[in-house]
Amino acid sequence: MTAFAAAGLTGLAGCADRPNDLDTYYDEPETTTESATVTASPPPPSAPPPEPGADPVVLAAAVDGAVLPDQDVAAEGVRPVAALTVAEGCLAEIPLGLVGTERRDARWEYPTGSTIDQLVTAYAERPAAEILTSRVRCPGDELEVPLEPAVDAHAAWCAEGTCTVLLASGNVLSGVQVTAADRARAAAAVQRLAPVAAAKLAQP
Repeated sequence: MTAFAAAGLTGLAGCADRPNDLDTYYDEPETTTESATVTASPPPPSAPPPEPGADPVVLAAAVDGAVLPDQDVAAEGVRPVAALTVAEGCLAEIPLGLVGTERRDARWEYPTGSTIDQLVTAYAERPAAEILTSRVRCPGDELEVPLEPAVDAHAAWCAEGTCTVLLASGNVLSGVQVTAADRARAAAAVQRLAPVAAAKLAQP
């Protein structure tokens, strides 16, 4: 009996240093929940307003100014004749569906029956250089045409006896096309006429 009593007293003594609080023993550990902080994303930047179209009056004047007058082609020995109602050759590749009313056509004829055609178009909502580089693809071989003065963009092609140069400046695209008995004559005529047409585009 004495041994058991002593053991019991020893057990009680071991618990004497701790508070006898059953509620504390069985409580679950506290958990801390942090609320997530949500930062609202800033609204996307608004698209810039579209560029205003070219002034119709200014555009019409620019188109008229790009047309070659008879005196500018007189050195070719040609005479003016009625313009074609439907463009042919490379001039037919110019996207007229993007053109409003600003379009001019002209035509001249050599004594030999060869011809010079000019088509001038304007694009109010976009630069003509963009039209030339992205929308015009003419058949034939590319032709080197030195220009002075320079324009925003230009390109030239020859297909058989027809050679064409297209010149872009601002919103205006000017095309000059020569059809002759052979390619060499057509190419030479286009190379002579290209600087003349470029000078008309460069005029204020």
